[in-house]
Amino acid sequence: MELTKNITLGVYLPGKSFIHNLDPRTKIIAATIIIILLLLSRSYAAFAVSALFIGSLMVLSGIPTGYALRGLKPMLPVLVIMWIFQLFLFKEPGATIYFHWWIFEATEAGLHMGNLIILRVLFLFTVTTFLTLTTSVVSLTDGLESLLKPLRMIGLPSQELVMTLVIALRFVLILAEELEKIIKAQMARGVAFDRGNFIQKTRKIFPVFLPLFIGAFKRAEELIVAMDARSYTGGRGRTKMKTLHMGRVDLTAAAGMTAYSGLLIYIIIFTKPMI
Repeated sequence: MELTKNITLGVYLPGKSFIHNLDPRTKIIAATIIIILLLLSRSYAAFAVSALFIGSLMVLSGIPTGYALRGLKPMLPVLVIMWIFQLFLFKEPGATIYFHWWIFEATEAGLHMGNLIILRVLFLFTVTTFLTLTTSVVSLTDGLESLLKPLRMIGLPSQELVMTLVIALRFVLILAEELEKIIKAQMARGVAFDRGNFIQKTRKIFPVFLPLFIGAFKRAEELIVAMDARSYTGGRGRTKMKTLHMGRVDLTAAAGMTAYSGLLIYIIIFTKPMI
């Protein structure tokens, strides 16, 4: 069982494409705008435009689409369950009934609501993953620190906040590797995770999480000790080896984002929502 091969969030693929050469602040701002617009989108036309735009960005970045979407594979069972719950539990007066049995009733409103939630989750995950695939952890940290620097004026420790977010992002891969080791160790002792129905498989997974959480707390404690041993005191007095600069490629990206945002806002306002 290989879990890490399906983990793409937090992985960086080096490249020299147009997307890779953008200033990290440009990519962070663009990703934030896309996420906000996706949360406001309520029509199939809006999601279709977003799919074309994000697909174009993947082509420009040179990242294989199959690899970028590989991280969705572990989420599919959860997404299917969410869609089924919305299909049968979401009610709206006057909605067309597709199926009725006992207390379960599949309606047109439930179908559209399920589609809306699934599309949002898929797109939000894809955008976040695409950001980490094209931006190194160091660049991502520098960009976030630069964007959040004004928060220091109101007393918020922006550098410490960014460091916490980046460490949490790195822990995704670390915990995935740790979980894979634990599962393989259990399989070597005779536990068959691939046998039985869904409930039986789920029940076998639960004992794995106890050593996983213990290992996570142990790694966190080791990280604290290491930072304390290096006299880490936060962002006070810290300087940067590389200074961020925006160039022509960033202006080109800004123009493209403006066009995309304007088109999507028009669709959001004047297109009939799915629900």
